[in-house]
Amino acid sequence: MTEEVEDHPALLGLFELIGRLGAEGYGGVELAYPHLKDRSDEGLAELRRIAGLAGVELNSLLLDFGEPGTADEVRHDAEMALYREWIDAAAKAGFRRVRIGAGEGSGDSEAAFVRAAETLVLLSAYAEHAGIRVVTENLGSLLGSSDRVLRMLSDTGGKVGLTADYGNFKDDKYRQLEEILPRAETVHAKAREDGGGQLDSMDFRRCVELTRKTGYAGPLSLTYLGEGDPWIKLAEMRELSAIGSASFKLL
Repeated sequence: MTEEVEDHPALLGLFELIGRLGAEGYGGVELAYPHLKDRSDEGLAELRRIAGLAGVELNSLLLDFGEPGTADEVRHDAEMALYREWIDAAAKAGFRRVRIGAGEGSGDSEAAFVRAAETLVLLSAYAEHAGIRVVTENLGSLLGSSDRVLRMLSDTGGKVGLTADYGNFKDDKYRQLEEILPRAETVHAKAREDGGGQLDSMDFRRCVELTRKTGYAGPLSLTYLGEGDPWIKLAEMRELSAIGSASFKLL
């Protein structure tokens, strides 16, 4: 299979970004797999070294590809090989986790759900030997509701963790977040715009308060995808959340 990566101009090089995050006092970062352009042993070792020097933990590598619930055996085998390659790369670079979505199978597809659970368990077993934790997310139609997320965690028997994302539920967002946040190991604290180019602080603050109510003590990855200077927006979010770990896409 081939990988398709969208072309976006990088505002900072990867090592520059990590250095600045450390200088700004952020304790960690999540990266998407296209950011690791050099997967040689030397390149991954250098990423580990730079992150260590900056005091920035490599929290998660986001593997935004694949369809774990596919019924196509050829596709499944090819994607499994690709997932294993990226898990190996994550381990060499020093990431603590890889995040793998359950896929875009129909939300009511029982067979796709079962296959996705089985695939995630297999990948978890592989990753465990490398010291990597596999987590999934309330992402895509297959895990588009809190009950489906909770069932996935149950069906995978604790072998797969959860990243909860503030911005992914389409309906009844706060209720559904409240149901999954107690099971989260990482949180994507995503802020949206208010329609006038400003950060929607009311929505963001409410999501953070829901997270606090659960007693969550893991990394809070600040993510802002709107307009404006991202460092200013991240600082605003950091002030609102008073928790200092950041996720920042190099777009």
